[in-house]
Amino acid sequence: MLKTLVIRDFILVEYQEITFAPGMNVITGETGTGKSLLVNALSLLLGARGKEEWIRPGSSRAVVEGCFTLQGVPELRQHLAVCGIPLEGGDFVVLSRELASGGKSKARINGRVVPLNVLRDVAVLLLDICGQREHSLFFTSSSILRLLDTFLPERGKAIKQQYVTRFEEKQALEERLSSLEQGQEKELADLEEILEEVQQSELTPELILECEEEFGRISQAQQYLEAVREFRESVLGDEGMLRRISRLRALFRELSGASATLQEAEIQEILERVELELEEALRLVQGLEGFFSFSPERIESVERAVAEIERLKRKYRFLTTSEFVTFLKGLKERKSILEREIAQKDVLRERIAELSRELLFLGGELSAERWRAFEVLRERVKEELATLALQGANLDLALGKRREPGPEGIDEARLLISLNPGMPLLPVEETASGGEISRIVLALKSVASALSGTPVLVFDEIDQGVGGVTAFGVGDKLKKLARQHQVICITHLPQIASFADHHLKVEKFSTGEKAWVEVVPLSSWEERLQEIARMMGDEKKQAVTLEYAEALIRRARSGGFEIQ
Repeated sequence: MLKTLVIRDFILVEYQEITFAPGMNVITGETGTGKSLLVNALSLLLGARGKEEWIRPGSSRAVVEGCFTLQGVPELRQHLAVCGIPLEGGDFVVLSRELASGGKSKARINGRVVPLNVLRDVAVLLLDICGQREHSLFFTSSSILRLLDTFLPERGKAIKQQYVTRFEEKQALEERLSSLEQGQEKELADLEEILEEVQQSELTPELILECEEEFGRISQAQQYLEAVREFRESVLGDEGMLRRISRLRALFRELSGASATLQEAEIQEILERVELELEEALRLVQGLEGFFSFSPERIESVERAVAEIERLKRKYRFLTTSEFVTFLKGLKERKSILEREIAQKDVLRERIAELSRELLFLGGELSAERWRAFEVLRERVKEELATLALQGANLDLALGKRREPGPEGIDEARLLISLNPGMPLLPVEETASGGEISRIVLALKSVASALSGTPVLVFDEIDQGVGGVTAFGVGDKLKKLARQHQVICITHLPQIASFADHHLKVEKFSTGEKAWVEVVPLSSWEERLQEIARMMGDEKKQAVTLEYAEALIRRARSGGFEIQ
């Protein structure tokens, strides 16, 4: 049940906290006062797309917040627990939408920001809106099939569940197959082209790295060889360092004798170590000569290889050699993966074909069960229509076959009606007037609601095109619905308003600078009488009109009316 609806800076409402009651809640008001803004507010809680013009002029954001009790919706507790959303006091859930300038919006459940689809999934378990805007959608094939499926017996429900499971599996496999067909084969062809080109160049990742390293040595060879020659000349030449050190050692040996000192011995040791270190350095330097010596043929071969590497890098858009080498190393592994994936296509196609056959069979079984469900629906709806001044109406169903199995089955459904005996059966939306469609929708909703667990039913001017005693039938139908559901009805008919358990009035005020709307509960008997009198066109609330208003209410309470 909807306990309260809080509206801030929404259309013409600055701030309003509206309390609703169990049973039948009726909302009335003059034409143009803004009754529809309540439906727009509730639509937001159902996940409808918000409009920036719904933000009250002068404000930067609008907020709509509904507090619902969880009684009668046990599945919602489990759903909220799965989503990790805490309950408010254990028995309430608060849904809210915030619209901001620029078209941005936020959805919240119990104060926690959630994706809009999560809000929708919760809201549809709590709230259902039926109005003139929804009538065009009510008679679509999908809507009719969903209505029929609420009347399926246990066998029919089991068949439908099997169908849905197979259909979802087929969709997933088709998406996988589409992915393989659109991308993998082209990628595999590209990889094979690259592998063939690299193999023709006789370049492997290891060889590429070796060529790059060798090319670096070739580019520096001249500098290194000149350094080697200079070092060797400096060490081994006639005036080289080794000869000079040798002369120094001989000099100090001649000086040593009876008067030799410790310092002379240390000098001898140092010179000997220097000579040995210099010889070791010479050995290493001479080793570099071979490392940086290349034949003209080898230089030409390496340069050709490096040029080919650079060409391949440019062609396949790699900035560095290391990136290119990493790519080449992964080519064969990626090729193997792609080959395995593509090999799966035949398996996928076979399974998809098998599922298609299963869907056709299950869809046929489901169609038969839907015909049985329609027989039950038809009898119940005919009874409901008889109470709404459509006693002679006859309902029928047209089930066509889809070209391909769809999410609801293999059926295309249309609801047919004959409003008078002897008249042909035609699609409802083509033969019924606005008022007749309103009553047909109400009859269908009344029948379906007995099987629906949706606690709050909202009717927006369901009485369009209805008047006189027929309006009493509509009011009585809404009143009966209110025994099992909380009903919120926006109406302009006094006959329907007389059935209210809780009456709310929408009033519009204005000054020279701004206009605003307030929703006022009519809590006293006198207030209700005056509002119903106004709805009958008596703005002065004359005694005779007030008496008739009272008679309407008492008649609605007693059920003392019949529709012939």
